Amino acid sequence: MSYNQKVWLGVLVLCSVFWLVVIGSFISVNQFFERNHQQSLEALTAQASHRYHANAASGHSLQARSPTL
Repeated sequence: MSYNQKVWLGVLVLCSVFWLVVIGSFISVNQFFERNHQQSLEALTAQASHRYHANAASGHSLQARSPTL
C-alpha cells in the first residue's frame, strides 16, 4: 500500500469516526429531549388530574351542604 493510499484511508477513517460521533450525539440529545418532554407531559397531566379531582371533591361537598327543596 502506497503512502497516498494510507493517507486517504486515514482520512476516510477519521471522517467516518467524526460522523458516527455526530450522529450518535444527535440521537442522544434527541432521546434526552424526548424523555424530558414526556416527563413534562406526565407532570402536567398529573397536575391537571389533581386539580380536576380537587374541584370535583369541593363541588360534591357543596352539593351535600346545599338545602333541598
